[in-house]
Amino acid sequence: MTLGAKQTSALLNGLLASLPSAELDHVQACFVRVPLVRDQMLAEHGQPVDHAFFIEHGVVSVISEAMDQEAGVQVAMIGREGVVGDLSMVDMRHSVCGRVVVHIPGSALRIATGDLRRACERSPALQSACARFSQSLVTQIMQTAACNARRSLAERCARWLVMTHERVDGNEVRVTHEALSDMLGMRRCGVTVAAAALQQAGLIRTGRGRFVILDRAGLQDVAQGGGAALQAAVSRAGSNRMRPPQAMPTGHAALGHIPLAAASNAARHAWQEGGDQP
Repeated sequence: MTLGAKQTSALLNGLLASLPSAELDHVQACFVRVPLVRDQMLAEHGQPVDHAFFIEHGVVSVISEAMDQEAGVQVAMIGREGVVGDLSMVDMRHSVCGRVVVHIPGSALRIATGDLRRACERSPALQSACARFSQSLVTQIMQTAACNARRSLAERCARWLVMTHERVDGNEVRVTHEALSDMLGMRRCGVTVAAAALQQAGLIRTGRGRFVILDRAGLQDVAQGGGAALQAAVSRAGSNRMRPPQAMPTGHAALGHIPLAAASNAARHAWQEGGDQP
């Protein structure tokens, strides 16, 4: 379905909504609103890039594949603030960013890359907006690399939940422990333990295939590097299941000072209450 003037005036994509209405005249006839289906592939490494997608609802993951091509890890996510197949890609014949996959369904405005390139040539505002988003995506990829290398499992899970929450309506994020473990490049049991610790702290509530955000500010504190913030949240929640931070063996360091027995008990309790089975 192509867009009329009335539909264009109520754009849900943040990048397009930031443009002056006169600039949208260069592209509105080229847009087609399309659904985004879970696990839909929007771009694939080595394949031609035929369309760009300006996200309206839903979230997509940029997945960097491992050298053995049997596994990958999420390096960025894109929601209604941006575009898949932005200005840095419209002059390329093939995608070089890895796979781009829908992980939360929604909708997008699709445009042929050739039409987007011509629109950018006629619209300095659109070209500038795409370039700024491209730079922000590079920054996100760099921050993700640093987080994956330096942060604990709980901190990485908290960061992912905060970033996804920013891109969806409401406080519920629908994703399974298995899917989240694939995106974060960790074992499923690690996600279960980390999620249980965040739930124990009163920051989230887990269910089968979903996370409910209860304390966005507290979750963001943990995401920004807070093993101590997590411990403080547990204390505020009145829990006595977790001991104060302490030195731990190297093999347990990735759990971010979460005593393993307490976290395992919390994980078991979370599953019994309806979460994914470890």
